[in-house]
Amino acid sequence: MPFAILVRRVFAAAATLTLLAGAAQAQWPSETIRIIVGFGAGDAIDGTARVIGDRMAEELGVPVVVVNIPGAGGARGLVEAANADPDGHILVMGSTGALTARPLFSDAGYTPDSFAAIAQLTEVPLGVAVAADSPYDNLDALLAAAAEDGLSYATPAPGSTQHINMEAFAATQGLGLTHVGGRGGQGAITKALSGEVDFVFVGASNYTALAQSGDLRVLAVTADARLPYLPDAPTFAELGHDLVAAVWFGLLAPAEVPADVLTTLRDTIGGIAAEPATIEQFRRFNFEPAVLDATSFQARIDDDVARHGQILTDIGLIE
Repeated sequence: MPFAILVRRVFAAAATLTLLAGAAQAQWPSETIRIIVGFGAGDAIDGTARVIGDRMAEELGVPVVVVNIPGAGGARGLVEAANADPDGHILVMGSTGALTARPLFSDAGYTPDSFAAIAQLTEVPLGVAVAADSPYDNLDALLAAAAEDGLSYATPAPGSTQHINMEAFAATQGLGLTHVGGRGGQGAITKALSGEVDFVFVGASNYTALAQSGDLRVLAVTADARLPYLPDAPTFAELGHDLVAAVWFGLLAPAEVPADVLTTLRDTIGGIAAEPATIEQFRRFNFEPAVLDATSFQARIDDDVARHGQILTDIGLIE
């Protein structure tokens, strides 16, 4: 075969392969998209995923399902996502502590670099609550008891935002606290209601129904101002304490997802999150819309890794 013909055929074959590869990528999404949530159904992070997933299905034309993989304070779900095929059909809802703190003090099986940021979606202020039959009627009474005799409390998990912030606050107040992981926000609340712990410290939106029914008293929230869904709960600042904190939830993909797929995900989800209907849906569930694009979300992740590293060092969880 003449050399010139051979060269033309090689180039033609290469062009065909390039077109086929482009066509394959253009077919994304070609199957069900799964959003992994590292906590059980009913937590705020799960609700955030379901709101965004329903609209993604409409926009992308494929089913979008939420897969709950609870365990290890959200780490099991993140491990599953980090090890998934990075083709854009497996995503994960990240939360502050599980993504930016747990890898700092344990061999979590992933690091923040295992993921590509898509968008931050919501955040939820935290709150201290006790069972209705608790002897502590207000935050000052609870803090006095913790300083004098020591108390136990539950959060979603060791290394969670709730755990880190309460331990840092306890250190400044001279409190004696024993931490118990709740295997999610609902599990932590159950431990307080059953009397296993003296108080619970989770996302404030988890308390709404129980506070309205009178089964639980919210003593204070870590918001800048009183929350419309818990109007009787004062802020820490109102009571003279410097504690403002929230847990954020955001969508991520495995780090090696193709750039064009990642761009489509970011554009699609960013647009959905900014829609008035989506914002209204978030607020209906008492999630504060706090949308950040991929660049700003990644910057927040990096900042939280640095901040949590310092707090974890100060409270002795890491050296």
